[in-house]
Amino acid sequence: MGAGGSKAAQSTVRKFPSRAPGSVPPKISKPDSVPPRRTPPAPPPERQRAAPQASFSKNEAIKQDSVNPDRPPEFLSADFADRLKQMGVAQPNPTYSPSSIAQPLIDASGISQSMSGPLFPSSRNNATLGVLEARRQIERQAKEELENFGTSRDRGREFLDVNTIRRILVLRERGEPASRIESQLNLKPGVVARLGQKGLVSPATL
Repeated sequence: MGAGGSKAAQSTVRKFPSRAPGSVPPKISKPDSVPPRRTPPAPPPERQRAAPQASFSKNEAIKQDSVNPDRPPEFLSADFADRLKQMGVAQPNPTYSPSSIAQPLIDASGISQSMSGPLFPSSRNNATLGVLEARRQIERQAKEELENFGTSRDRGREFLDVNTIRRILVLRERGEPASRIESQLNLKPGVVARLGQKGLVSPATL
């Protein structure tokens, strides 16, 4: 019996403690608990909306909504509208200031009389319009002279080119009289005299 007990003691493995006495035992981590899924609530049944209908009559709510809240209460009265009709359209006057050239008081009758006349000055008082009118007249006369050249209505030339003016000056320097020069070059009487006295203008020598 003693031999059997010793054999059992030898076959038994001795185990030593894995932690020191008095230490806190390690915590065993547990798998995270997954929260249960919440099923979404069922959508409420769609309500059928009634189509808006146009109203052709104004109720009290519509009238109150259209009123300007900033408007003084006296503007809403019928007496105020009647006073505006009696006053009529206002006639504005120009602002008066010492540096202004506008007259503070203007007679309406004078304005109506002045408006009846011409708004723009005549060509006699306008230098630019006078120059343009004279230019048109000269162009018209030059055109008529060119059209009448060599016909029975030809009275001689008055509008000359540079070569004709040079020939006139050369002939006058030679002592030719003005009447002979005008007859020779088919000029109007008095054209040679417009060039001035002899010696005042002379042809340039190249």
